Amino acid sequence: MKRDAFIVLIGLGLAALPLVVGSYWVGLLTQALIFGGFALGLDVLVGYTGMPSLGHAAFFGLAGYGTALAITRWGLNPWLAAGIGIVLSLAVALAFAPLAVRLRGLTFLTVTLAFGQVAWGLATRGGEFTGGENGIPNVARPSLGFWDLQTPVGFYLFTVFWLIILTLLVSRFVASAVGLSLLGVRDSDTRMAALGYNVQARRALAFVVAAGVGAIYGMLSVFYNQFIGPGSLDWRLSAQMLLSVVIGGAGSLWGPFIAGTGLHVLKTLLTGQTERWPMVLGALYVITVVLLPGGLASLARKFRRDRPAAAAKPLDSRVVREP
Repeated sequence: MKRDAFIVLIGLGLAALPLVVGSYWVGLLTQALIFGGFALGLDVLVGYTGMPSLGHAAFFGLAGYGTALAITRWGLNPWLAAGIGIVLSLAVALAFAPLAVRLRGLTFLTVTLAFGQVAWGLATRGGEFTGGENGIPNVARPSLGFWDLQTPVGFYLFTVFWLIILTLLVSRFVASAVGLSLLGVRDSDTRMAALGYNVQARRALAFVVAAGVGAIYGMLSVFYNQFIGPGSLDWRLSAQMLLSVVIGGAGSLWGPFIAGTGLHVLKTLLTGQTERWPMVLGALYVITVVLLPGGLASLARKFRRDRPAAAAKPLDSRVVREP
């Protein structure tokens, strides 16, 4: 409950930011929170299961393309279109996950990269249907009666609302018995299999959860920008999200969120100063590996270790529950 209250409190703090910042920052923070939430979802796969992916931008982009196509090509209601986009992305994740999770390490990384590039290629060469390299413009935002989503502040608050809901769900998932078992799979899949756990099923579940979170944020992104292009599927977005997890601290949730949000803000602010963003991102990664091997989250862990020791808590029964 304390964790839930903390998440809601942070969300309320974010919701209050439009009171003290201008419209430029409201727009920038909207997109930044979308990427921060995307990185938080990816942490379920990378940090809790130990499977780094270079293809999860595909699920972010598939949801966006599905939503945009349903609105602009078929004239569907934006809410229905959003549902179609998310279901499309989840369906692809469910089909791909059982195959991908049989692989490990560099092989898994390479296969997810190839998968993402296939999705990018289909969008780029989709002709008039996908808009090709020009993408799909003029995507209508949904309406919500009392909640005006057409204004920058209104959509920002809508994004914060989804951020709170998804963060609560992900936080509860990783703290559940199934979520805790993912850590066992990450640390010793052989031992977990010997204990009777279905290792492949748990990896596939983490894969789909990360894809589902990415899909919802992909839907938010296309509505915010009212545009979708191949860049939403590009491997470079996947790489930025993966590095956000590493820089923030894999397995901490809040660390990847802070890093994902901060990196987008930094990238936007540096766009007018330098075209070498990949070099800046690489430098941040090297600095993190050298100075903070555990990412930003390691700073908090160090702070807790430096505090006076508290009485040990009883062992969580979920950790020792029979599979």
